[in-house]
Amino acid sequence: MAEGTHASHLAESILLVIGVSIVIVALFQRLRLPSIVGFILTGAVIGPYGLGWVSEAEAIKLLAELGVVLLLFSLGVEFSIDRLLQLRHYVLRAGIAQVALTAVISAVGAGLLGFNLAQAIALGMIISLSSTAVGVKILKQREELDSTHGRFAVGVLLFQDIMAPIFMAVLPFLTQIQERGLSMVGVKLIFTVVGVAGVYLAARVIVPTLLRWIVASDSREIPVLGSLFIALLMGYITQSLGLSPALGAFVAGVIISETPYSHQITANIIPFRDSFLALFFISVGMLVDLPYLRDNWGQVLAWTLALMAFKCLLVLGIAQAIRRPLRVGLLAGVALANIGEFSFVLMEQSRATQLLPPDLLNGLVAGTSLSILLTPILLAATYQILARATRRAHWLARTRAKHETHPELSDHIIIVGFGLNGRNLASLLRELNEPFVVVEMNGALVREAQKQGIPVVYGDAAHPEIMHAAGIERARAVVIAVSDPISARYTVRTIRELNPDVYVIVRTRYMSEIEPLYAAGATDVVPEEFETFIEIAGRIMRLLGVENEMRLQLMNQCRARHYQMLQDTKEGVFAN
Repeated sequence: MAEGTHASHLAESILLVIGVSIVIVALFQRLRLPSIVGFILTGAVIGPYGLGWVSEAEAIKLLAELGVVLLLFSLGVEFSIDRLLQLRHYVLRAGIAQVALTAVISAVGAGLLGFNLAQAIALGMIISLSSTAVGVKILKQREELDSTHGRFAVGVLLFQDIMAPIFMAVLPFLTQIQERGLSMVGVKLIFTVVGVAGVYLAARVIVPTLLRWIVASDSREIPVLGSLFIALLMGYITQSLGLSPALGAFVAGVIISETPYSHQITANIIPFRDSFLALFFISVGMLVDLPYLRDNWGQVLAWTLALMAFKCLLVLGIAQAIRRPLRVGLLAGVALANIGEFSFVLMEQSRATQLLPPDLLNGLVAGTSLSILLTPILLAATYQILARATRRAHWLARTRAKHETHPELSDHIIIVGFGLNGRNLASLLRELNEPFVVVEMNGALVREAQKQGIPVVYGDAAHPEIMHAAGIERARAVVIAVSDPISARYTVRTIRELNPDVYVIVRTRYMSEIEPLYAAGATDVVPEEFETFIEIAGRIMRLLGVENEMRLQLMNQCRARHYQMLQDTKEGVFAN
């Protein structure tokens, strides 16, 4: 009878948790706020320090640990060597600098505040991480993953994701520093690394064999269950060695990422990962001491804002050190200013090992949730400020880069951006034997252009000095082919101040960006969104048998009406 009552209470608790989280997360999505904060708020409301509705908190916490294991497993599966190589300049410079400096400075600050060595190191690791889920989601929504500040932020986040499982492996050893000393703990850590390496080498033989058997099945259930089995098996093995089970799951994921089955495994695991991970964040919220926060909300808010400002300024300094514009550093800094989801895992480890005091952990959980909540708000405000500052704030685009001038160029075309569109245009101009010069801020693309013998200026085109080096006063036209709308707007303003008569054509992705670009001084704006429709319409008319002459006439009429409407509208069709 007792077992039946326990099962009934567990079912009631799970139903309650899921039901309340659906309502709160739906509200957060309507307000365009991060779901993570909604899950934490759910736990705080129904947890023991809130309404006290959940009676089976320990059982839910056990399910939540599965979410962490699956999160690390999927992180390993999605780990991309190609992506790492593409962003290696940001990963190896900005990423290492951000994590190392943030961790060291935070640890030193914690030591000065009276925390012991182990606690200071733990705090440094917790604070150094940012939210990959929130940062990538915001940049993806704005279609800015390939912008300069997007690559900067993603490169840093990628390095943080690499460091997260390492931090999770190291943190349990910190509690032994006071008892055994730093040297003994270091020796044990070395043996642990050797053990993990041995598990990895053994798994490289076993896991691919299991995968081949799993994917060979005609049943849909076996691949799904097999993916879960591999993740949990590796977690169990590393747990048996005295390590975090999430570390083993990550190792298994990295091995699977090297196989052809990685995409299918990711698709299999995502529904389970997201469900259990939601329970993890809810369980974190259940540990939030609401009376403590009520009595100390001012202190928590002040420390949260101070830490966000510190992380943002540090990223801004790194951007300047690697010769990126202040504008790029500011946007990346705000995106990385929060404390991330992996920090919650480290906090849970610190709570389980009693490494950090409960009051501090309460403040950290609340402060981390608040930082994630503030990130999209502060980033939107930063975009607005930068957009309004395009007329005069050239210092926001300043870099300390050295650049080569091209005084021999005259009546030439300047191509801003050496991405896909820029490279294709450069090839066309070469075939036509027309003079041109490329302006690019990505060092790898600059070197690629130089290898091809293309004249190139390294730097941000939004800065007058860079455009002087490209010969803007003598140019026939400027083609802006970058994916960052704010950067494009800055560049147009700069060009118009230096050469009011030059022809400026801007590539943009969305219709909503047309008005600001025309207002900035662009001669022509080509929206990919609309031009894609024109191309689709043309191919449909060809399929329907419309004659070529009529098809081209209709396409040109549609294009002319659309662009004329935009240029004739005084306030702009998107003003409301």
